[in-house]
Amino acid sequence: MPAGAPVPLSRRLAPFLVFVLLLLPGCGSVIDADQARLCRAVAPALHDEDTEITETVLRPVPGADNTLHYSYRTRGPLGSGPHWLACRFAARTGAGRFEIVAVDTDRGPLGEVKLYILNRWWLPEATEAARPPLFRLGPRSAYWLQQALGGLVLAGIYGLIATGFALVHGLYGRINLAFGEIAVAGGAFMLVAVGAFSAGGRLGPGTLGLAVMLGIGAAALLSWVVGRVVFVPIAEQSRSAQPVLIATVAVALVLAETLRLTAPFRENWLPALLNRPLYIAGQDGFVATATPAQFLAAGLALTGLSVLLGLVRFTSYGRSWRAYADDPKMAALLGVRVPLLVGGTFALAGACAGLAGACVVIAYGTIAPGDGLAITLKALISAIIGGIGSVPGAFLGAALVAGVEIVWSTAFDIAYRDVVIYSLLAGFLVLRPGGLLNRAAPTPREF
Repeated sequence: MPAGAPVPLSRRLAPFLVFVLLLLPGCGSVIDADQARLCRAVAPALHDEDTEITETVLRPVPGADNTLHYSYRTRGPLGSGPHWLACRFAARTGAGRFEIVAVDTDRGPLGEVKLYILNRWWLPEATEAARPPLFRLGPRSAYWLQQALGGLVLAGIYGLIATGFALVHGLYGRINLAFGEIAVAGGAFMLVAVGAFSAGGRLGPGTLGLAVMLGIGAAALLSWVVGRVVFVPIAEQSRSAQPVLIATVAVALVLAETLRLTAPFRENWLPALLNRPLYIAGQDGFVATATPAQFLAAGLALTGLSVLLGLVRFTSYGRSWRAYADDPKMAALLGVRVPLLVGGTFALAGACAGLAGACVVIAYGTIAPGDGLAITLKALISAIIGGIGSVPGAFLGAALVAGVEIVWSTAFDIAYRDVVIYSLLAGFLVLRPGGLLNRAAPTPREF
């Protein structure tokens, strides 16, 4: 870049995006939610039945592996005051994370007999009391709110992969059907990183954020390799779209089988983090709840989509992408660096898929090789409904597909949900083949 030239917006946004993605996981505690629930359940066993317990703080003990420190206040017939207890668990992962092997309190440690009674009879029956909701809503409204909260994560996941379809289709007019498995691979790489970090100590906000970034980076690299080795050579040698479709299906099958065969040799579950329910709205009968993990996954997905829309709209990359989508030869004559643009587009599309896989892991705890096909189909439907080749249209299509899924699942038989989604696709192809943004005609992919 010439001296004194302004720094492109993409380069200014990149460090900020990395910083935001690293900070977002730190918005809540990363204490194992199951261990937190068990440790909180110990306190009522140490006091009278009529005692009111108010939590002060729950945190890991520095330097003491697998130990949580729980501070609380009590108020009851025998008076009120602050108390604390420390729960030490048998292991950080696996079945041992559910077993409390020692409890220390402000009154002294529990003996073996009391600890046995606690583990054998009290904790299996103990449940965390529901807190009052933040807002009051009728049961019907609260139920619809519950469905909408679940739809946020789906819309973000479908939207990220649908934008990957749109980015690649905008350049070549071809579809890469391996994006769903690339998303699964990104989630699997994230789980590998989480397992490695957990083996070296308790998982923290920084290490969780770094695991997300590693999953995104691995998916971006995988997509770039697939584009360079498989997609681009076939697309440039054949005028028909069928060879590319067949080749990317083969890539998806290879990725799915590789992940399935290697599943026993790696960590396949995210520790139960940020899973304490938040009681949002409702009243007696039904309360809409969500977990911080769901909000984190939806926030990451929507942030990624927003940044991608900004890149396409305001940066030199976006202008080059639109110019090449409009007229490849003229774009090359006017100075667009085609190899760099193509490689960057595949890497960016892969990063979107990797972020989608990471969001699945955060929201649901794991991701499986068989998930790739379902994600691919729903995201492809989203991209077609929005207008294939249009990045904003892909997001709109994802929101529509997720909304239809939620509404149908809420009001009708869920067994027919996918039938409705595929019928919706057929209806758009017949009645509005250009999708929501009418991209059927061979016109430039304007923003």
